[in-house]
Amino acid sequence: MFHLSVWSSSRIVLILFTLSLAIGAVGCADTSGVGPTFPVSGKATVNDTPLTAKSTVIVFKPDASRGNTSSFEPTGTVDAEGVYTLKTQGKSGAPPGWYKVIVTAREETEPTHPKGPNQQRPVAKSLLHAKYGQAEYSGLSIEVLEKPAPGAYDLKLNN
Repeated sequence: MFHLSVWSSSRIVLILFTLSLAIGAVGCADTSGVGPTFPVSGKATVNDTPLTAKSTVIVFKPDASRGNTSSFEPTGTVDAEGVYTLKTQGKSGAPPGWYKVIVTAREETEPTHPKGPNQQRPVAKSLLHAKYGQAEYSGLSIEVLEKPAPGAYDLKLNN
């Protein structure tokens, strides 16, 4: 027969506490496979004016030529002041390393076909130069660091 006197109530509490910590640690594990990320937030401007179009999408593409072989592409959108914040697979921030940056934004009005209304395929007008939509040509490159300098993630675009 098992006697409670052999196990003091404080030992039982200690064992239960240790088990709950172990279970909690497993529940908080990063299941996304992303690994460590650092916060990435900055201001996107076009000709020194905040880029605030709701359609704006910012994508950080890992730059393998500079050692970033990650398979994840952090993305973000802008707020009413042109500030963006990245997420990677639903996790805040981005893995460390160098990235080529893509920025796209289109008019927020209903797109129309260049040949007139009532055409089969609507065409949205881009608010940015086409080069910003391609990693190879955007000219935007950023290194994600644990402790970046102020303004390190700001994106200054020109049209």
